[in-house]
Amino acid sequence: MMGLYVDGASVLHRAPASAKFLLLFLTLTAVFLVENLYALGAILLSSLLVYPAAGVRLPLLWAAVRPVVPIVVLTVAAQMLFHSLQRGAVFGIRLLIAVLLASLLTYTTRSSDMLDFFGRMLGLLRYVGISPWRASLVLSLTVRAIPLLSSSITTAREAFLARGQKAYSYEIVVPVIVGLIQTAEAIGDAISARGLETDTYESGTLDEVSK
Repeated sequence: MMGLYVDGASVLHRAPASAKFLLLFLTLTAVFLVENLYALGAILLSSLLVYPAAGVRLPLLWAAVRPVVPIVVLTVAAQMLFHSLQRGAVFGIRLLIAVLLASLLTYTTRSSDMLDFFGRMLGLLRYVGISPWRASLVLSLTVRAIPLLSSSITTAREAFLARGQKAYSYEIVVPVIVGLIQTAEAIGDAISARGLETDTYESGTLDEVSK
């Protein structure tokens, strides 16, 4: 599905998915409560340094951030025009931190571990007639789809550049959407082929789908 997991033996790789999701939630909560630029800058720098510490190559860091750079630039420009430079900078840094940390989570967490975590969290849903397995599958795929969208945008832009064309934002919309639809269909076929419509789950199954 998305070969986003990067093999490694770092502390982040070894940490349980529950601890990583909790840390991500607490960090992003703090990020969106903090207004001080110096504090946000320190968090952004820390987020950048965690990548090499976790054994994730810098090209993957750039691949995670690159698609949101135009959004950040436009947002900062709009905030400068209608409000202030500081407000724009605060929003832009918050967005970069969120993308960096969410991508790092997918780089260091197996799909099967995500699915196990969501399954435990959603276990109570069975009492209201909702399958925890299906709900956890949807959530896991949703989380994994965030970096996938980033990768699809990068791929479409590079395809334009390889043909010697300028990759304007509005021109890559259709290729990105088509690519995502094709990926979704491939995921659906893989899920059906492996019998994952049922609630029976074996560890590592979703990782097989990811391949």
